[in-house]
Amino acid sequence: MSKHAVVQFGVVYALLFPGVFGFVPSPTNVSVVCHNFVNVLYWNYSNPTEQMKFAIKVEPYESPSQTVDTSQTYLDISSYSTDVEDDYLVLLTAHDGQEKSENVSIRFTYSKDYFDENKHKYKCSLDFPAVNTSVHKDVIEVSFQHPFKLYKQEIMNDEFTYTITHDEQMVEYSCFEDEDLCNAEVHFNQSVAGQCVELKLEGVIAGIPSYTYSNVCVPQPTPETDSAISSHIKDKTGLIAALIGVGTIVLFITMGFVWLLCRKWSKIPKIPAFLRNVIPGQSPTTQPEPTPISKMTPQGHTPLLTDSFSYDSFPSSPTEKDCKENTILDDTVVDLPVVSEEDMEGEDFEGFGSSSDYDRPKFLQEMSPGDFTEGYGPRPPVI
Repeated sequence: MSKHAVVQFGVVYALLFPGVFGFVPSPTNVSVVCHNFVNVLYWNYSNPTEQMKFAIKVEPYESPSQTVDTSQTYLDISSYSTDVEDDYLVLLTAHDGQEKSENVSIRFTYSKDYFDENKHKYKCSLDFPAVNTSVHKDVIEVSFQHPFKLYKQEIMNDEFTYTITHDEQMVEYSCFEDEDLCNAEVHFNQSVAGQCVELKLEGVIAGIPSYTYSNVCVPQPTPETDSAISSHIKDKTGLIAALIGVGTIVLFITMGFVWLLCRKWSKIPKIPAFLRNVIPGQSPTTQPEPTPISKMTPQGHTPLLTDSFSYDSFPSSPTEKDCKENTILDDTVVDLPVVSEEDMEGEDFEGFGSSSDYDRPKFLQEMSPGDFTEGYGPRPPVI
């Protein structure tokens, strides 16, 4: 057999049996996109045949491996890489009938414990939580959810540290999973009023990076805004004044109540000195001056009636007759003798105290013109 014939036979055989000579090419440009715990494997393959299949083997570091076949040039392997704390090695092989290519490998992980820049070509990441912003005077208030509440991954049940960069200034913040919201304040210069500023937010949790950008437009101050601010300040001032007034009234009521209790329980009621100038209309208590009473001096017994007075128009009894003879009817005021305590304790008072009111002489007193009544005169002196 000539040399030319041998070459022709080898070419025909190679075309009929490409697997023997390794003519099943390997996939190219293999990559993995691992973002927000969604992991998709991509690759390229030129001139695939109808029987071409691709075998993907996912080998976790801490759990058994799994294999899946597909005829497409991409595959979502999220369901085979659910443990975000594990490290994954992915092997990709092309199959054409009974023949197969050499495998191509790629490694990825979300965990900072396994990540190695020399082994891991791709770095998995997360979207930064949705950011809410609001502008108040010269402050931008930033708030968002903790990543653990958003992704529900146990690996994120930890402190979330993040930075906010504005105007080439970076400030670091942190928050924990038990907080309702992560809050931060970014101060800006009033010169940017009426313009939009860009905030860059970068965070890391459990070694997984995340970042986002937020554009915030600072409104230009207007007279309405200034008046609203001044009105708000006035409202606060009025509220403070009202609280002070109510507090003062309550204080006065309390002081008055205490004073009433002291007056009730004290033997000598007296307005406290500190209330004299507080309660209007009150002056220091003074003891009323006693009303002067002139003493009645005893005078000698003088017959008040004379024989010149007649009782012709009135019926009289013997007793009345005797009284008439010794009584003078006039408007003279009779001074009664005053007995002192010393006289009452003396022996002379015993005789005086034993006399009866009926021993005093009777007389008629004119109450009004034509109206007379009986009365008793002073007691006779005790002998």
